[in-house]
Amino acid sequence: MGCLSLSHTLRVVEAALCLLTVVIFWARHQGIHPYSVWCEFVWVFCAIVAVVILVVEKLKLDLILAVILQHSWGDLATGLTLTCTLMLLSASIIYPVRLMPCACFFEIVCCILSFAATLVFLADGVMALIKSKCGGYLAAICGMLRCTEAVVACLLFAAFASYFFGMGPSQIPAALGWCLVVYIVCFVGSVLMILFNLVKLLKALLCVDKIEVIFNIVAVLLYISAIILWPIYGQRHYYSVFKFDSEQRTASNYGYRYRDLMAVLALTAVNLILYVVDFIMSLVNLNKRI
Repeated sequence: MGCLSLSHTLRVVEAALCLLTVVIFWARHQGIHPYSVWCEFVWVFCAIVAVVILVVEKLKLDLILAVILQHSWGDLATGLTLTCTLMLLSASIIYPVRLMPCACFFEIVCCILSFAATLVFLADGVMALIKSKCGGYLAAICGMLRCTEAVVACLLFAAFASYFFGMGPSQIPAALGWCLVVYIVCFVGSVLMILFNLVKLLKALLCVDKIEVIFNIVAVLLYISAIILWPIYGQRHYYSVFKFDSEQRTASNYGYRYRDLMAVLALTAVNLILYVVDFIMSLVNLNKRI
């Protein structure tokens, strides 16, 4: 097996930091909240990614996978590493802002470990980009945009669920339910676009460039509808249910609800911008190939 290279050593450190973070989190926190579920998922997922990449590369399975997938393993590993960096950054911010009950020793350690894991993943991803000699999809700007859109959509799900936490589906206004449909549809579409570009057979059978342009147009229009509806009906729902209802106000931490309301609006704006940029880039790429 030989000694571990710098990249493999970083993988071990990444997995160790993520596992330590989630173990401390489990030991100190109880109950289920959308943000805690997201943070737990991120730490576990990133640890698994680091271990899988390490095992695959140490056992030389990357050569076999590259042949089977008909895609560069280096590009896949780099894309996953950069995506994990973004996910860890979100968890490292959410944890101290929303889930840290007090500035106790173990909570501070958990926060530090999460930020440390983010930095190690970032260093690993940047090193992989610098060393990369093949212009793969995930390591390119278009691939990074798609991955970022998917991560932002996951954050939207968490913020949306946090705002309506403790309430039933019947208490979600139709307009805000439409916004959730928008986020789900565009998330699924972004994941499919990533798969279409990674699987060579699908890319050969389908006109992916045209499909991407059409999908981006639809996504932009859907997000425009969401960014119009959410602030109008979200504010109306907040002030009618939480702000002036003393019972709900006491039981539901209305201040945090309002932050969730604003978080959904901000993240919707971020993804709208990303899809607009993606649309422009996909249109330029399509014109180059015509």
